[in-house]
Amino acid sequence: MRSTVGELWSCVVCDEEVDEGTSSVCNGCGERFHLNQRNDRAGKDCGAVWVHEQYLALEFACQRCLGSDERATVPAPRILRRRRYRRRA
Repeated sequence: MRSTVGELWSCVVCDEEVDEGTSSVCNGCGERFHLNQRNDRAGKDCGAVWVHEQYLALEFACQRCLGSDERATVPAPRILRRRRYRRRA
């Protein structure tokens, strides 16, 4: 939900105020949630982001969608493993 003062929204998971720089939009429900997008800064995470293996695109999901029955539309994040290739002879 967009606030009337500036560029502020409320997180769909924790209902705290969130701005565009410290949040993302869930691919499941379309609402904003806290997501720390940088490793060098402290921040709150109310969701997850991962790389879709087939389309090689980032997917975002809030904890509300990851923890509900909507898992068919929002897949759980997978731990990507490094692929090993054999040399051709």
